[in-house]
Amino acid sequence: MMFRLFWVIGLATTLLGQPLSYDPNPMGSIKQPLILRTYLPDPGLEPAVLAHHHRASKSPKYSPREGNDLPGEYEMIQTIPAGIAVNHGPALSYVFDTTECRLLYAWQGGFLDMFPYWGEQDGGRRRSFDYVPRLVGNLFHLAEPLERTSPQPPRFLGYDIREGVPTFHYQKNKISYQLRIEPDDSRPLSFQQILTTGDQVEVSIVTGEILSQHSGFERELKFKEANVDAGEQVFLAYGCIACHSTDGSRGHGPTLAELYGNTRQLANGESVLVDESYLRESILTPNAKTAAGFPPNYMPPYQMKEKELQALLLFIQSLSPAATSE
Repeated sequence: MMFRLFWVIGLATTLLGQPLSYDPNPMGSIKQPLILRTYLPDPGLEPAVLAHHHRASKSPKYSPREGNDLPGEYEMIQTIPAGIAVNHGPALSYVFDTTECRLLYAWQGGFLDMFPYWGEQDGGRRRSFDYVPRLVGNLFHLAEPLERTSPQPPRFLGYDIREGVPTFHYQKNKISYQLRIEPDDSRPLSFQQILTTGDQVEVSIVTGEILSQHSGFERELKFKEANVDAGEQVFLAYGCIACHSTDGSRGHGPTLAELYGNTRQLANGESVLVDESYLRESILTPNAKTAAGFPPNYMPPYQMKEKELQALLLFIQSLSPAATSE
């Protein structure tokens, strides 16, 4: 179910122990999650899941210069308000709704593409319309309607941070609850949910399957031809740097330094030559061949334009000077 508003009032960002980032593809980690409270996309929730939400009223157009209303109404933006998005790196992202006081959805492999709202990292400007962030990653959990819903809405009391993980506090029918959600690296497409009510603690593992795949906001990159410089532009615009280093250091995903032209070990025990065909497949279908030491589902499939893909391949190849000079 999608809700409509015509204006976004504000955005709060918290990265524990780190300065504020203006990267349009922000990402936290398991130990230092990124917590972002903003308007969020609806990936396909049933209307009954958001039973206590209200639809925004239409608003007439207004002229600050003339000081009065104008003919017509503002076009409404579809979004979910009052959500708190949390990212533990590629291992887990989820949205907790402060109106319904429940988990709405969860995904792996990325977080939110803030480009529509933040614009370019270097002095950007948000879009004039449809500036809701886009999902990045593999959606594997959607909340279902509750069997019984109270006419009295739940009450959100806030959240605190315990051992780097947010714990949400709320009340339903005068009963207090505490909800904590953590990544579960023992199973694919899963998370651990800890619900505390009084002296009772209920721990459950929620496991799903890929429901939909998201690669963020489609960029309009402007370059005439595919070359290394254009490829670096693609690499930064799509947030690849959040997981893949270019200097050999380990990140959420394999480094791209000295990758091209070498042999890569796969999770199934096989090995493969890293050539252009392998790189192309890894970008368009990341789960086709998972690198050893890295979980599947951590990278979403990117649907790039052919010229963007060619440029990115050239950039990755340039990070292996010995291989490209042969």
